[in-house]
Amino acid sequence: MVQVLCGLGGSGKTAIALELARSRLGHAQVWWVDARQSTTLETGLRAVARQAGASEDELRAGNTADVLWSHLVRYERPWLLVVDNADEPALLDGPGRLSEGTGWIRLPATGRGGVLVTTRDSTQKTWGGACVLHPVRPLNGKDITYAARILRDYADETAGSLDDAQDLARRLGGLPLALRLAGTYLSDANHAPAPYREPDTPVDFRSYQAALDRGLQHVDRGSVIDQTWAMSLKLLEQRGLPLARPLLRLIATFADASLPYTLLLTPRTLAGAGELAQLDGPGVWNLLTALAGLGLVDLQPATGSDALPVLSVHPLVRDASLDPAALGTAVQALHSAVLGQETGVPEEPDYWEHWALLEPHALDFFHRVAGSESLDQAIVNAAATAANLAARHLYAKGLYGRARTELEAVLAHVRVIFDDTHPSTLATRYNLARVLHDLGGMEEARCELEAILAHERDTLGDTHPHTLATQHDLARVLHDLGEVERARSEYEAVLACGRVVLGDTHPHTLATQQELARVLHDLGEVERARSELEAVLAHRRVTLGDTHPSTFNTRHNLARVLHDLGEVERARSEYEAVLACGRVVLGDTHPHTLATQQELARVLHDLGEVERARSELEAVLAHRRVTLGDTHPSTFNTRHNLARVLHDLGEVERARSEYEAVLACGRVVLGDTHPRILITQQELALVLHDLGEVERARSELEAVLAHRRVIFGNTHRDTLTTQHSLAVVLHDLGEMERARSEFEAILAHRRVTLGDTHLNTLITQNNLAKVLHDLGEAERARSEYETVLAHERVVLGDTHPSTLITRYNLARLLHDLGEAERARSELEAILAHERVIHGDTHPHTLTTQHSLAVVLHDLGEMERARSELEAILAHERVTRSDTHRDMVTTRHSLANLRPPHAIK
Repeated sequence: MVQVLCGLGGSGKTAIALELARSRLGHAQVWWVDARQSTTLETGLRAVARQAGASEDELRAGNTADVLWSHLVRYERPWLLVVDNADEPALLDGPGRLSEGTGWIRLPATGRGGVLVTTRDSTQKTWGGACVLHPVRPLNGKDITYAARILRDYADETAGSLDDAQDLARRLGGLPLALRLAGTYLSDANHAPAPYREPDTPVDFRSYQAALDRGLQHVDRGSVIDQTWAMSLKLLEQRGLPLARPLLRLIATFADASLPYTLLLTPRTLAGAGELAQLDGPGVWNLLTALAGLGLVDLQPATGSDALPVLSVHPLVRDASLDPAALGTAVQALHSAVLGQETGVPEEPDYWEHWALLEPHALDFFHRVAGSESLDQAIVNAAATAANLAARHLYAKGLYGRARTELEAVLAHVRVIFDDTHPSTLATRYNLARVLHDLGGMEEARCELEAILAHERDTLGDTHPHTLATQHDLARVLHDLGEVERARSEYEAVLACGRVVLGDTHPHTLATQQELARVLHDLGEVERARSELEAVLAHRRVTLGDTHPSTFNTRHNLARVLHDLGEVERARSEYEAVLACGRVVLGDTHPHTLATQQELARVLHDLGEVERARSELEAVLAHRRVTLGDTHPSTFNTRHNLARVLHDLGEVERARSEYEAVLACGRVVLGDTHPRILITQQELALVLHDLGEVERARSELEAVLAHRRVIFGNTHRDTLTTQHSLAVVLHDLGEMERARSEFEAILAHRRVTLGDTHLNTLITQNNLAKVLHDLGEAERARSEYETVLAHERVVLGDTHPSTLITRYNLARLLHDLGEAERARSELEAILAHERVIHGDTHPHTLTTQHSLAVVLHDLGEMERARSELEAILAHERVTRSDTHRDMVTTRHSLANLRPPHAIK
């Protein structure tokens, strides 16, 4: 076969051919022919024919190519024919056709000979089936170390470190010609005494790269690199493609990123591109393939069903082709593309692949043209529009920080050009306000949205879609600020208008219906929230499908409702499905994915899978700290949930520390009476209770309860939760009758609203039974415990932490009723489970162990009782203070170890 080395000018094709030729010298005849011009090519091949045995008469009388190859076939020695710089393959046709094997270059008929061609043209069709193309590519990627070594070989090590050499090699695109020129430039510069150098002459890799960034002309002595590309473009012009040069200039104007040419370089987007406007689709494609054929651009095919084909440009081709005059044309092409129907909207996942490719060009153009006095203002505004849309894409992808930076830059520009109430300014302000909200800047977002809404109501009216969208987003902010009733009112107003103006199933209407459902959920109207979410979900599944972010966002919110309704396993199933889908569509670290992961952890916690819940929450917290910072509401919401898990894992002091940190931060960001702050204050009170600070726990809970009664009313679920926690504290403080009254009131309400078998109902019933037990109503207490236990065994299983607590309470009651052996059996079984689930030193484990020791004492097993209590005391000395109530109780039990018959 004829071997063809093809690639970009300066990629080292001739150098490789020289090495191959040298390796054959001594045992083969090597001929080298220059194919840059027809005269040098024919002269060289005639010389080869003579050396192969052809006479002058044969060369004059016949077809020179036929004569050449007839003698090469008979040539007895091994031989190699190198045809260098065959950049115009048509010259190789000679009297015949290269692709048909009748031109100057043909397939050797014997194994003694070989043909090697170097060319910039990598089009397989040009070379025919007898030629094997070997692309010669720059030293990029994993080969960048070799490129850096070439630089250092020419420039020597004084020019900089290997890392600096690699950075420069990347900037030079790993092109061997450019590497050699850069290395020799630096070598020459360093050998010249300082007084004979220009002050700004680069002398190391870093300064050379800085000079190159200012312009290729600063380092390209003799325009060697520039002329390399110019030769390729001249070749295309000779082939009848004069528009290749302006098209390459346009391409070079875009950002140094993959270029989705089927979006940006079409007859529609090029309609205002001067001489390029005459091109139709085939014309554009012909130019692109011609440029790719000479290595000036690299056309990369689409890699999947949703992907787009892209092109890339070598950095030095870009440098040599840059034309400031093309910037306006490129911006117009981009503006046309981002507004095109085929590009789609930035928020739609089906088009995220498009926007991921367009985004770097949109942002780069805006920053290059903003503030320019030489460009037409329409061009600058077009760039701002494209950048605004790109920022919306960043926001949709959850990259809130980057979206904020870009939107603030666009807003600064449009405010100079227009006033604050111009539609372009309002659109940017609205987008920025939404980003600020999700970054935790609630008050700033509220202020902006209220101002925008006031203007839109004046100019567009209350029922305009823009007005409704702003009102909707303001309601979201109010909800997160804890102004839940006002948020409800806003959503209901938007929903009523939206249904009239847009229709019941419009995406914006459904979004408002969903957000209203979230508010209803937080207001305790859980069943109505469920009904609204199920209706939204049904519509979204039909119109968007199960894997659309809006659909699984609705499923996420429905799962929260199901969780609070006690349908914990179904909630788990929903969260797991949403999480799996979100990870595929949005990615592992998207804010929505992390929110689902957190809610799943809460469900796992309530199902007793506490260690897995901890692991999930720690993973979410790590991501949120990096992307949102420690003071973002979402971050300290995750810390709050992690603290709950730590509390239940027995890491009480660490839980206290987390709650106190969250509470301090939350009060600054959200205020003292925000619903999230009240939740944290309540959970901290429960920790204080378990740490023996019962009076402080009471004080905290009474404060929370007072706020919740004002905000939510007496029967809201959150109010009842605080009331329940306070009743637990009152019980431990000995206020039995008040505790009983509180538990009975809560139980009655929960039975009506949640049902008899809801987990919260069963917890209240369990705590009421504890109070009845301590009040001496042992038989009624036993009946309550047995009822609770029967439900928990069905709903949660025998080894769920809540079931074990009920079994423990019942065992203590059995002991007090004289059924000591049955109590012992239950406590031993519970202790075995708790040691597996919680470990030996968890407070629940130690409490059960203590109660078992008491039963053993009463059964006369004094030594074993003593052993158990001493083991407990050893653990408590490590984790408790000497005055902690648990320590006092254990020491008291040890001190009173006497045989049962000795107790009066």
